[in-house]
Amino acid sequence: MFIESSSFAASATAGLLTVKGGLALLVFATPFGWSGLIVGGLFVAGTAAVTSIGFNNYTKNNAGELYDKVMEKLIGL
Repeated sequence: MFIESSSFAASATAGLLTVKGGLALLVFATPFGWSGLIVGGLFVAGTAAVTSIGFNNYTKNNAGELYDKVMEKLIGL
């Protein structure tokens, strides 16, 4: 449960930050018209998906070590 919840939190945060950054860039791209906005939006959505999946995989692969450290600290109390 720890691994799944931490990987979800990390991937959701990474995706959210990517979308916010991409949308901020699109605000300045509006003079290019609707086509630029649509293509840019698709690019932002794709980048957010890739970033989110990447962080999810990274966190799942490394969450076991973090869990062990947290449990050592709690048991050591």
